[in-house]
Amino acid sequence: MKNFRTLRFLDLFRGLFESFGINYTVMRKILAVKLTMDGRRTPTIFNQQAKKKKRPEENGFIKSLGIYVLLSLMLIPFTILSENFLYQMSIFYGIVMFLVMTSMISDFSNVLLDVRDKGIILTKPVDKKTLNAAKIIHICIYLSFLSAALTVIPLVIGTFRHGILFLLLSLIGLILVNLFIVV
Repeated sequence: MKNFRTLRFLDLFRGLFESFGINYTVMRKILAVKLTMDGRRTPTIFNQQAKKKKRPEENGFIKSLGIYVLLSLMLIPFTILSENFLYQMSIFYGIVMFLVMTSMISDFSNVLLDVRDKGIILTKPVDKKTLNAAKIIHICIYLSFLSAALTVIPLVIGTFRHGILFLLLSLIGLILVNLFIVV
């Protein structure tokens, strides 16, 4: 199975997961399978192309992130104009929330609402805490990639215009928006 970069990054926090009583090796294997299955799924944004033959090594999720990067270009004016900053950033976060939530609903609902994990995985020697941690980490990985694709370019351009404090406050706001979406 492929060794994903996100899983290698997650390896840095192995001790934290184990301190919460989560079997990290099992959680990592569940995540590897889930990430592999995500790469095989065709995102909703490419439904018309799903009928065409696709190469087996092609990752539809990564391709869809490119489309979201293009969508992020429409958010740039909200970060560089400076007449009514609170109003502009409210619209910025509203658009980001709308795009992320609709993407989660359209592309990820079958994963979010999948109850087969309990019937398949919990019959093995895996506890509920490990399975739930794997599900939450899987959702957070997807959400962070999607949010990064939508906001990196506008935030970098806004940082050049408004300074590093803008970046820090925007990242805090983005983290809070993502936590709101997950909950």
